[in-house]
Amino acid sequence: MDCVFCRIVKGEEPAYVVYEDNDVIAILDKYPINRGGHTLVMPKRHYRDITEAPGDELCRVINVTKLIAMAMIKALGTPGVRIIQNNGADAGQVIFHIHFHVIPMTGRMTGRHYLTEEEGREVSMALSRAIKELLNDVG
Repeated sequence: MDCVFCRIVKGEEPAYVVYEDNDVIAILDKYPINRGGHTLVMPKRHYRDITEAPGDELCRVINVTKLIAMAMIKALGTPGVRIIQNNGADAGQVIFHIHFHVIPMTGRMTGRHYLTEEEGREVSMALSRAIKELLNDVG
């Protein structure tokens, strides 16, 4: 099995990591739908799709998904957030490692583009800062 997300988790592939703990990692999408923070949230352990993921790990991933959405609103001032999760090729899944897309929305999609180094650094730093602030507020 050759999985790009598993390689990112192992540190074998570069990625803009906005959040990471023992079980979950959140990275910027390399080809975001909209500018300004399209983030992928996934368990570190490999599961093909939602049907394979154990409930407890799925709960952890969705809690981090919520945290990322809140960070987008706080750090980027995005007025809306779209959360998408695809299962199977016919549903639009391209990488077969369960993940959630958290997409900042301003009322329209601008279309996929390549994530530039400047955008990656700027957005990942803003989201990471907001996540730390949100986590400090909670506990």
